[in-house]
Amino acid sequence: MMNNRPQHSGHFGAAIRMPAASAVPDAEPVYRAGDTVMHPSEGVCTIAELRRTALSGMLERTYYVLKPATQKGSATVYMPVARGNTVLRPLLSEQDIRALIRRSDEYAGLWIADSKQRKEAFTHILSEGNYAKIIRMIAEIREQSAKRALEGKKPCAADEAILAEAERLLHQEFSYVLHMSPEETAAFVCRELGVQGN
Repeated sequence: MMNNRPQHSGHFGAAIRMPAASAVPDAEPVYRAGDTVMHPSEGVCTIAELRRTALSGMLERTYYVLKPATQKGSATVYMPVARGNTVLRPLLSEQDIRALIRRSDEYAGLWIADSKQRKEAFTHILSEGNYAKIIRMIAEIREQSAKRALEGKKPCAADEAILAEAERLLHQEFSYVLHMSPEETAAFVCRELGVQGN
């Protein structure tokens, strides 16, 4: 078993600038065929193989050949090993997910009354990629939406859009790890948070 795989931290999904393909050197792979990893934009992927080839006239190098879990057919992603070692990461465990949900309490108080300022702040939270903070944001949006419903008001469209994007970001990985459907995952997170679901 390989022991040199990257360790995951509490901050995921941060934007990473890709160097020019011709400048990416070959490197020793830290993942192997059959590993399941998290890709920053494609989500959960399985490494189908490691292949040494030259793509689009570039220099020959070794690539991770990735199959996204949510795409059917022949969808394949080629990523140079040097870059993949940096931006791919192992999937969270169930224990990691529960710990993130517990840690989300550290970010209580994200709600902003002004809808425009709230949208800007919540969009920034999504871009940061801090899962614990995103989980707390989901909880506060759901709590406020429940209050609006009790008052006979419709949900705020901007809040609902942010909520949908936040849950899309989290739930693919959470669902895969927990062996649940997206709907079951959403209900699980709400139960763990102690907030009302859909």
